[in-house]
Amino acid sequence: MDITTILNAKEGIEKVMGDVLRVLALYKRLWLTEIRMEIEGMNSTLKESIPSYNDIKNAVKELSDKGYIQMKKSYRGSLLHTSGVEDYLVTLNETTEIINALDNDKKLLEYIRIKHSMFKNLK
Repeated sequence: MDITTILNAKEGIEKVMGDVLRVLALYKRLWLTEIRMEIEGMNSTLKESIPSYNDIKNAVKELSDKGYIQMKKSYRGSLLHTSGVEDYLVTLNETTEIINALDNDKKLLEYIRIKHSMFKNLK
């Protein structure tokens, strides 16, 4: 499955994979728990359904298997847990193919447009 097929998917795990790639395009590296929050924000803004946490975890695993992202189990800081919380740090593999596909992704571009207009109105 190529990157364009993933980004054009309208349902299923492929759609969730596309959403993971989109939020990673914005930040390059996020904790798995942050990916969940960012997808919720993006899809709420665009009035789309929000995938379950299990679907997001499965999408991240699938993207890692395909080489689009890297995931590393580690500990993230937490105010409630002095030793940190186990999580996965997920990093976008910034290949030319991936960056070019995301640069032209209509959903990502619309989300960025809306975010910028919201911040512009705060001035």
